[in-house]
Amino acid sequence: MAISGYRLGLACLAAAGSVTLAVTLAGPASAAATPSRASFPHYDHARHADQIWGGYADTGARFTSISGDWTVPTLNCSSVPNSSVSPWIGIDGFNSDTVEQIGFDQDCQNGVAGYYPWVEMYPADSIYFTETVKAGDHITASVSVSGSSWTLTEKDTTRGWSKTFHESGSDKLSSAEAIVEDLGNGIQPVAPFSAITFTSLTADGKSLASAGTVNSTNIERGNTPLTKNSSLSGGTFKLSWLHS
Repeated sequence: MAISGYRLGLACLAAAGSVTLAVTLAGPASAAATPSRASFPHYDHARHADQIWGGYADTGARFTSISGDWTVPTLNCSSVPNSSVSPWIGIDGFNSDTVEQIGFDQDCQNGVAGYYPWVEMYPADSIYFTETVKAGDHITASVSVSGSSWTLTEKDTTRGWSKTFHESGSDKLSSAEAIVEDLGNGIQPVAPFSAITFTSLTADGKSLASAGTVNSTNIERGNTPLTKNSSLSGGTFKLSWLHS
């Protein structure tokens, strides 16, 4: 399985060659400068035996769209000053080596909480964008494909911005998922964030619970579970963080 390296931004994706990109931005532009990012390596970004994914994935069908909502959690950086996890939705990755996904990192850097939205066509590196995300914001996101043309959109309805990426690529379309991913190859601790509740999850126009074979996955280190999923009810579930 390929190693993605770091999420390095737009220059890395442009260098990848196999992906073309156009971006559409709606709503007020952020006044914030490009975020200063710590380097969190994403080894084997697709799901693997070290169990870096928590959430639900549908398999058993060919998936061409997924959408859903969640609320940005509040991070407690007092006990874990440096950490990172990412909530996102996407297609592929549960049983394939590519992932088409959009979400954000929720990081503690030297004890300060930050939220950094991104889009990624793994194994290409992530594109970070500069729109502001804060705890308590309501996020909606969607990923869809027609032929080899992908559309990935993220909206912060609390702050009024929307970002759409148009990319191209040929992928397996073998899963659709809503995930919280442990970054840094499952090595570093994760700051407490209590829980993330995903809502209105649909894949190919059906609720995530009925769109395919439902798979529950939790972040683990060794034999220790770090997250716990609630049951998936239609298109809603809560992922609770157990401990660092």
